[in-house]
Amino acid sequence: MLDIICIMLIYTFIFLLATIASFIQRVSGFGFGIFVMMFFPFFLPTYGESVMLSGLLSGSTALMVALQNWKYIRWDIMWRVTLFNVLFSFLATEFMTSMSNDFLKQCLGVALILIALYFLFFENRMGRLFSSRPAQVTIGSVSGVMGGMFAMPGPPLVLYCISTLTDKCEYVSTLQAFSVVLNVFYALFRFKAGFFSDALPAWWMVGFLGTLIGASLGARCFELISNRTLKVLVYLLMIVSGVVAIV
Repeated sequence: MLDIICIMLIYTFIFLLATIASFIQRVSGFGFGIFVMMFFPFFLPTYGESVMLSGLLSGSTALMVALQNWKYIRWDIMWRVTLFNVLFSFLATEFMTSMSNDFLKQCLGVALILIALYFLFFENRMGRLFSSRPAQVTIGSVSGVMGGMFAMPGPPLVLYCISTLTDKCEYVSTLQAFSVVLNVFYALFRFKAGFFSDALPAWWMVGFLGTLIGASLGARCFELISNRTLKVLVYLLMIVSGVVAIV
């Protein structure tokens, strides 16, 4: 009986977290992985399963948005960043296999705090520095490491898209295209690394139902909610979660 209750609680948490995360991603263009990785490692059996599920659900949400806004995607600015992202995400995923769950959670905590502090205080000051060709290599490499280890490739890609794109629809749509392409590779790398489990398909189906609801609500609220207000709330929650993960 207790096992059944625990399983139902896991399904409920996955559904609710996926709903909220997909809402955030639809409104702001990114943030799915950041939000769910504040919680998944604390109630799923392993860290590897957490990043695997996060990537699958994030990619599913991004695919829905990308298909709806296909004409706004700027494929021409993606290839170099994607190439280096895929390379470094593979290396980061392989590195994870030799690390303990506790160590990875502590690394995640540090990453959450640093990302939150950056976006709270330095986003507008540094965002325009990342549109050059050498910076594309750096952005791709850093986001690859973050995507591989933490299922959070978004922050460096946000900087890149902010620096390159001025149209809001192009910005959101291109970020989703990045997410779809990258999460396909991430899933293959994580499967090879042994992070796939028998429970993941059921978790994904429950989470996917949540993403349908969250993305739909986010699309309706796209023009109504202040991106800045939403992001500040998420970043503050990231700092708290980061501290909890480290401690």
